[in-house]
Amino acid sequence: MRAALHLEALKLSRATTARAASLIVVLLVPAMSAAFLAVVRADTGSVLASKVGALLVDTGWGGITGFAAQITSVGALLAVGVVICWVFGREFTDKTFGALFATPTPRGSIAAAKLIVVVVWGFALSAVAAALTLVAGMLIGLGAPDAAAWAGAWRVLVVGVLTVLLTLPFALVASAARGYLAGVSALLGLVVVTQIVVALGAGAWFPYASPGLWSGLGGPQLADEVTVPQLLLALPVGVAAAAATWWWWRNAKVQ
Repeated sequence: MRAALHLEALKLSRATTARAASLIVVLLVPAMSAAFLAVVRADTGSVLASKVGALLVDTGWGGITGFAAQITSVGALLAVGVVICWVFGREFTDKTFGALFATPTPRGSIAAAKLIVVVVWGFALSAVAAALTLVAGMLIGLGAPDAAAWAGAWRVLVVGVLTVLLTLPFALVASAARGYLAGVSALLGLVVVTQIVVALGAGAWFPYASPGLWSGLGGPQLADEVTVPQLLLALPVGVAAAAATWWWWRNAKVQ
């Protein structure tokens, strides 16, 4: 198992896909958050400022961390989701899955190593994004982080962690479909479905919508209505997907 973890971590660290996703989450999240808040604070009366202002709780630390949480709920889902599809689908696209039957490491252990590495990487990205959001806030003149800043950074981290867990079902899709493109297609389709569910008013109980609503994507009122049980629906989704993916790899046959 240790060898599998080392190998999967090495492959992820050298993958262009993972590097691009890392930059998107850790740099784009704080940069966009700071830019949006700067537009609102400038009070130019532009259309962008009015639209962005509707999502704000305030124009201080709560504003920039709120933006960061909202962007993370979408950006992390897409970035980490694409990477997890690649991690599990590349063995089939590159025609290396059959060779895994000749290795001393069980395929279930390989799948577990892939899951652990991607989840740890995703959690780390969320933590870095939250920290850099505080740095970005100081750079645009918000001063030293206060209690509201740390609470907002915690929200960014929680949204990131929940979102990473919600990407795990795409590992199963990419594995069962024997290719990462199917997983990416399912990811994009789910984004559309999420928008429809939110429009119908059932977003709080839909695992893929509740973190985004809690972060403020639907406005401050909807954010306050999201409950802890609704947020925690991401946990059984992630755990069930991880278990199903492990079972599939353990019992898969060469085609």
